[in-house]
Amino acid sequence: MTCKIMLSDRLHSGKADDLIRLLAQKSGQDITIDGLKVLSVGARAAEILLRFQRFCLSSGHVFQIEASPDFVDDLRLMGMAEALLGGEQPL
Repeated sequence: MTCKIMLSDRLHSGKADDLIRLLAQKSGQDITIDGLKVLSVGARAAEILLRFQRFCLSSGHVFQIEASPDFVDDLRLMGMAEALLGGEQPL
């Protein structure tokens, strides 16, 4: 069974600890991140998501992100879009 995690509209560095706690509660299962309402994401939050993705995949679990266009744009600017979203992000 896949666990769906809904993200808030703004993922800035001040919320990094909250994001870490949220993801830690859901570790050990397949994960879908619902980022369809995300308007902006900071570098610290993106790094946390990338580390959690790597942890999930190395544990044999599925990890995917459903990203809003703004989320995709911010990840692209940080050079993390391909790593977090694979080749499926829209242009």
